[in-house]
Amino acid sequence: MTRAAGYDALQQPDIYHDPTSRVEVRETHISLVYLTDHYVYKIKKPLDLGFLDFSTLEQRKFFCEQELALNRRLSADVYLDVLPLHQSGHRVDFDGDGPVVDYALKMRRLSEGDSLQTLLQRGQDTEELMAQLATRLAAFHHAHPLPGSEDTYGTLDLIRADWEENFTQTADYVGQMLSRETYEQIQHAVSTFIHRRADWFAQRIEEGRIRDCHGDLRAEHVYAEAGHFQIIDCIEFNQRFRYIDVASEIAFLAMDLERLGALHAARQFVQAYVEASRDVGLYRLLDFYCCYRAYVRGKVTAMGLEAAPLEKREPLRRQAESYFTRALRYATRFTQPLLLLTTGLIGTGKSTVADEMAAALGLDVFSSDRVRKKLVGASPQSSQRADYGEGIYGEDMTRRTYDAMADLARHSLVQGQSVLLDASFSKRAERQRVAALAHENGARVCLLECLAPESVLRHRLQAREQSAESVSDAQEDILSAFKRDYEPVRAGEWSCHVRLDTTQEVEHCVQQALAAMHSSS
Repeated sequence: MTRAAGYDALQQPDIYHDPTSRVEVRETHISLVYLTDHYVYKIKKPLDLGFLDFSTLEQRKFFCEQELALNRRLSADVYLDVLPLHQSGHRVDFDGDGPVVDYALKMRRLSEGDSLQTLLQRGQDTEELMAQLATRLAAFHHAHPLPGSEDTYGTLDLIRADWEENFTQTADYVGQMLSRETYEQIQHAVSTFIHRRADWFAQRIEEGRIRDCHGDLRAEHVYAEAGHFQIIDCIEFNQRFRYIDVASEIAFLAMDLERLGALHAARQFVQAYVEASRDVGLYRLLDFYCCYRAYVRGKVTAMGLEAAPLEKREPLRRQAESYFTRALRYATRFTQPLLLLTTGLIGTGKSTVADEMAAALGLDVFSSDRVRKKLVGASPQSSQRADYGEGIYGEDMTRRTYDAMADLARHSLVQGQSVLLDASFSKRAERQRVAALAHENGARVCLLECLAPESVLRHRLQAREQSAESVSDAQEDILSAFKRDYEPVRAGEWSCHVRLDTTQEVEHCVQQALAAMHSSS
């Protein structure tokens, strides 16, 4: 008896204990799935693909039980049982005394109308939905540290090995669904990033950001049912794919939401997760892991092409090609240098925001206050107070300061390093000059405009007068003149322009800026 022939019985409604009017069959790369009116029966194919091994009956039973237990963590009353399939004459059956030849995982069937993918396609408002989902996942990740083990996960060696496996397994698709140029550009981007940012990956381990995750977090696996989430189909077959950085987990769904055209929902989801988990550092690696997830989806889609029916092969080929193209887009983003600049009136908290942004993204910061004083040989904390537009704050010295900052930024960008310029940039021409500098050096650029009511500015500037630690000499008596001469940022002037209300906590401002920057790139 061939496996296919014996398993044809599972397409017959009368084989199931639960009455059903029909049976729908779906096939994935690694499973056969039978859907009745109210339940789902999932059978693992007898495969050994290296990264998973379902080749023996014992292995299939073990991983069915793993799938049952692991998925119950993020879903309620969905994963019900593991049922033996018996040999019964020339077919398999759930009953009988014949030998057990396989196992089926029984699940309650969820409504497709409740899936996140369907909800997005309907155009449902996502803000509350994304906030609830992010909070649920943040709590789940917090509650599931890695079990004690001698094995180390999340290391650079493992990340590098995952990518090398991807490139090896997709080499045969080059020239088909994946151009040679795209293949090599992604390889180069990954290699460069891993080498340059090794300390970031080490820091994630030190911070405990490697957790026992879901591992396959896609929109089609998330259901909003009766006011709570059912998140199904986690990775059960290989701990290496589940014991991962939470940044990789969040990037997977963010990438999938963007693929579905839900860019705003992706931004809401990531921002809500960062707020719930207080993991601002996630943004450093978000594009890197989005690239990884897109590339893996391209690989898996391509792998399923040969076994697919003829009428499905061309759509699958285009889908794989689309994933690889998306991966290249992310690779370009995480290797492209970034130039940030602040703008705003004195007292709006530009330096506070700049320092926190630099810490979150690992950027060099060049402050106009420090550069200006260095040019005249003064220490940063030394007072150089003068009347408005006089002394070292006169027109000539201001021009020299901005020239020096431009030179410092250019030097960093040429080396592929991102940089933040902390200054008032009160003149439109000064801001445009920085934008031109970024474009000349192939960098992304984003303007961070810091804002606060005048009463708050005056209070802050009065407090500054009492501080011996401030590097800035700007005080309340020049605020009116500064405000008079400040040239406001025009609407639509910048492709990436983030307005920050600095009366809020600086952490909130940073999260807002990072979310806006990611969605605009």
